[in-house]
Amino acid sequence: MEILSEFINSYFLWRDPMIVGAVTGAICGFLGVYVVLRRIIFVSATLTQISSFGVALSFYLEGIGLTIFSSLIGPFTLSLILTAIAAAFYALKRDFSRISREGVIAIGFLLASGGVIILGDRIAKGSHDIATILFGSAVVVDPMDVYIIPGVALFVLIIHKFFFKDFIFVSFDTESAQLFKYPVRLLNTLLLITVALVVAVATRALGALPVFALLALPPLSSLYLTEKLKLVFVFSVIIGGLSAVLGYFFSFILSIPTGASITVTASIFFIIAAVWREIRISI
Repeated sequence: MEILSEFINSYFLWRDPMIVGAVTGAICGFLGVYVVLRRIIFVSATLTQISSFGVALSFYLEGIGLTIFSSLIGPFTLSLILTAIAAAFYALKRDFSRISREGVIAIGFLLASGGVIILGDRIAKGSHDIATILFGSAVVVDPMDVYIIPGVALFVLIIHKFFFKDFIFVSFDTESAQLFKYPVRLLNTLLLITVALVVAVATRALGALPVFALLALPPLSSLYLTEKLKLVFVFSVIIGGLSAVLGYFFSFILSIPTGASITVTASIFFIIAAVWREIRISI
């Protein structure tokens, strides 16, 4: 009770991170359903790493004296540009000659990861900032993120409100969509760009690891709980939001890295859902 009381009395410290985390968890949970059911989980992992590379590159350019560039194109903007380009590339380009699509995705992931580490060794801000970008080890967030992330989440939800049936159709019945002359590639690109937009803003605020976890684990958990697609979306949003909120809570009271706490919390939800399914089947 004493720990809980201390947590409540310190609301001014965790209020902003909790808001950012809850909104990020919810929107990542929603988008993650497409990511999981379309079997592009590792595309989302690559996008988070490319987003991290964009943030690190912005810090590096600022560190070597290109302050004009930094003021015009900040970490968020550069991260968004690179992530959106990668999302469009993976959506539009399907034929990679003798290399499989999975191989190209792996190359993108490894190049971005290596680039982040190399830049982390060069930027003046130091390795702690790179650790924050990769793993989300900071408990605090930029005050502007309290407005930016909900705004981006609302914008993405509006797009999905208008194109929900189209996204579902081209995602899960591509052949029929092509038969009915749907702009499949265009819709796939738009869908992946909405993922890229959320990844770009969320990675800068929370880190690559928790963002990837929130895209993958809540929808996987939801698929163990129900087979109805609409409920999968609902459960995934709830689990994503709860994973982030509880992750921040445990991070605060246990003094552990925030990103790791969110990731482990989402993993626990997944384990509970998997166990629940096994129990339900055996009864």
